[in-house]
Amino acid sequence: MRMSSVRFDYTGERVLVTGAAGLIGRALVRRFAGAGARVLAVDVDEEGLKVFDGDPRVATMVGDLAREDVADAVFARLLRDGGLDVLVNNAAMTEVRTPFIDISAGLWDAIISANLRSAYLLSVRAVRHWRDTGRGGAIVSLSSPGGSRAHEDQSAYDVTKAGIEALSRAIAVELGGLGIRANCVAPASVVGEIRPATDIPAGRTTAPEEVADAALFLASPAAEQLNGHVLRVDGGLHARLRTDPAQEQQRAPA
Repeated sequence: MRMSSVRFDYTGERVLVTGAAGLIGRALVRRFAGAGARVLAVDVDEEGLKVFDGDPRVATMVGDLAREDVADAVFARLLRDGGLDVLVNNAAMTEVRTPFIDISAGLWDAIISANLRSAYLLSVRAVRHWRDTGRGGAIVSLSSPGGSRAHEDQSAYDVTKAGIEALSRAIAVELGGLGIRANCVAPASVVGEIRPATDIPAGRTTAPEEVADAALFLASPAAEQLNGHVLRVDGGLHARLRTDPAQEQQRAPA
């Protein structure tokens, strides 16, 4: 695990992290908890959540966040425990690779539900809570380079990430006046331990902890004037015209 030298203070803050059992989710939970927050970590993977057993700063909850009754149960628990300050929408189906021409309606709906419907259900409950209590709050949602560019064989996934970015902009525009902020982190090539990568200008992959640091920044007062923004944590991937420099077209000799 990469150790971070970045310092934030979330003492007394209450944070909800979805998709908490995954690679990025674990880093998000640990970084917010390490910064002093009380974290509710939610995932469908009950076994995966056991990684947080014994941490007094982290409570866990198992459930499918695309279901309204589960979203209601999550917020009922948050309200019993004092409310919510930061929502991190990280839950997603990421492993499916199916050509668009072959994708079934059932698989399409499953990916949309897991990735986009879950973010809607939690975000709308969060903003209603903040509106009703007369206080602001921050939403950080995990997007992807696929939100603005296409992956091969991941059409439904890319549609959900574009939708999450659009949802964040809508929340920023409609509710920014209430002190509610919604931003996205769009990481690339998060595969665990850092390794060399020739298709990324930085020359390496992205550590989960670097994604978590970006989320902590976006949720913090340091980013108070950032709203509806997409922060790309990708080593310069989005800046490059072609991902494979070897495929650059050569200029014909004069």
